[in-house]
Parts: sequence; C-alpha cells; structure tokens
Amino acid sequence: MSYLQGVMLGAVLSLLAMVFAYLAGKMGEATIDGREEADFAEKRLPKRALLESRLELRRAELQAELTALGTEVQTQRRRRFVLEKDLQDARREAESPIRLVGREGVGLRFLAWMINRQVQGAQAEGKQHGTLDPDWANPQIVEVWADNLEDARKEVARIYPIPLGFTVLNIRLDAAEADKLEREAV
Repeated sequence: MSYLQGVMLGAVLSLLAMVFAYLAGKMGEATIDGREEADFAEKRLPKRALLESRLELRRAELQAELTALGTEVQTQRRRRFVLEKDLQDARREAESPIRLVGREGVGLRFLAWMINRQVQGAQAEGKQHGTLDPDWANPQIVEVWADNLEDARKEVARIYPIPLGFTVLNIRLDAAEADKLEREAV
C-alpha cells in the first residue's frame, strides 16, 4: 500500500466515523425528544430560568439590605458606647462633691480641674495623706466665680495653695457661660 492509498483510506474511514457519530447522535436525540420527561423539562426550562434570575436579583437586594443594616448596627453600637460613657461621666460628676470658690452668681462661672500631688505621693507609697481626702489623687472639679480667667486663677490659688500640693490641671469658662456671652455679644 502506497502513501497516497493510506491517506485516502484514512480519509474514508474518518468520514465513515463522522457519519456514524452523526447518525448515533440523531437517534439519541430522537429517543430523548420522544420522551414525556423531555417535553416537560423543555416547557419548564424558560420558567425556571426566569425564576432563577428573579431569585438572584432578590438575593442581591437582600445582601445590600443586610450590609446597610450591619452598618446601622455598628453606628448604633458606637452611639451606645458614647452614651454609656457620658452617663458614667455624669454619674461620677454627680457623686463628686461640689467645691465652690467665689460668690456664686457674681461674675462668670469657670470650671477648674485640680489634683493634689501630696495625696498622690502618699497613695503611691501606700499611705494616706494626714489631712486631705484620698479623692484628691484624682482630678476634682472646682467651680470658680470670677470676672475673668486671671482672677479665677488667683482665687483658686488663694483657696488651694500650690505649697500644699494643689495643682490646677485645666481651667476654662463653663460652656453655658460661654454661650451666654456669645448671645450677649450678638
């Protein structure tokens, strides 16, 4: 057998194989198409595809809503944390003693945060200060009534002298007083 005859034989056999596969496919298709289940599936397929697309759209909507609700939950948790902290601060401030310097209602109201270094030192050594309350180791709020910030500082220093260990951490005009001054200026 020559080379040309071998190629021709291969071409003929491949053509026969292709025809055989085509006929086998057509016979299988005819067998499947004739069944009742195939007709049922063919009728249901477009409806199911539409249902699937609708369900996918609904899933995407629910996922977006779930993400938005998750963000809202985080926001509310942060808000709750801030409110609880404010409540604790308010309770602590309400329970702390009121210390007043100056004549109440005369001048402007300033708030001073003070500590006593001697009380802190005594607590650091595991002792108690002989005359002062242990609360002075932590910042205490002192209400000061004066005409201006400089007078408020002088009044605080007069009542709570530095040589006795008192230290002013911060002093500022009360927020309500600042608002009142702002309204009067307008």
